[in-house]
Amino acid sequence: MIRALHPQSALAAFLLLAGTLPLAQSAPLDLQDGDRVVFVGGTFVERMQQFGYLETLLTVAHPDKHITFRNLGWSGDTVWGESRALFGTQADGFARLIKDVKEAKPTVLAICYGANEAHAGVAGQQRFIDGLNQLLNQLADTKARVVLLSPYAYRPGPPGAPSPEAYNSVLKSYCDAISKVAVKRNAQYVSLFDLLIVVEENVRRNERPVTENGIHFTQSGKRLAAFEIAKRLGVDVPELDFGKANEHLTKLRAAIHLKNELYFYRYRPQNETYLFLFRKHEQGNNAVEIPQFDPLVEEQEKVIAKLKTLRR
Repeated sequence: MIRALHPQSALAAFLLLAGTLPLAQSAPLDLQDGDRVVFVGGTFVERMQQFGYLETLLTVAHPDKHITFRNLGWSGDTVWGESRALFGTQADGFARLIKDVKEAKPTVLAICYGANEAHAGVAGQQRFIDGLNQLLNQLADTKARVVLLSPYAYRPGPPGAPSPEAYNSVLKSYCDAISKVAVKRNAQYVSLFDLLIVVEENVRRNERPVTENGIHFTQSGKRLAAFEIAKRLGVDVPELDFGKANEHLTKLRAAIHLKNELYFYRYRPQNETYLFLFRKHEQGNNAVEIPQFDPLVEEQEKVIAKLKTLRR
């Protein structure tokens, strides 16, 4: 049985853990003209597409450079590609993960795993690190620069919810292990362990919730988290107001959202079973339409390129 922790005690434990972690362990992210940044991870990464705040910030921060982004996040995923297996095996999911990343042609890989794996406890840590190294080994021939983002700790949930104290303690050891992998591989490491508490402190005066349940960010939480992540990446982001009054920024973020939506349909069509799997004998002839998303994605990237150079 998990004992519920008093909120103040939980907060103190959280701060004690967070205080031992560095913000970044290597040089700032230096995006170059022509870079393709590919985000890979689980639910947190996948939901970045929902409002597009981080991609918008990184786009606006480099108005004179042609930089494109692809989001390959998949809810519930792990370094073994388990969520991507669909009706196949774990090996099939991992093969798909590698295939999707390589087809995205990354020059920069931003990888965020460990949140789901940490539920296996300390005993599962070495298996996770082995899996992370295997993933990085398989993607080494992309020659992409690697940024390892740590997962973030949970906050105490509503009254009666289990305390996240034990999980956060385990997660910290996973974050430490990820940082060591980054050192060995000369990759950039960015700790997001305390991300939720930092975001919450920034918004507390306005009394707007930043999470749905102590785990997943709300829209306002995602916006504040994007600024914090960009800062920890070492990106010089201008002061921006995402409010409705900023028509230009609203259009840019809408274009980024549409581009991501089109790309999502390209690499994860909703009716995959009928197009490519065991029911393709019924509608497999429609699979020829999937590559037709490519020019639509490219068209939106032209819109993004035009909008980011206009006066903010």
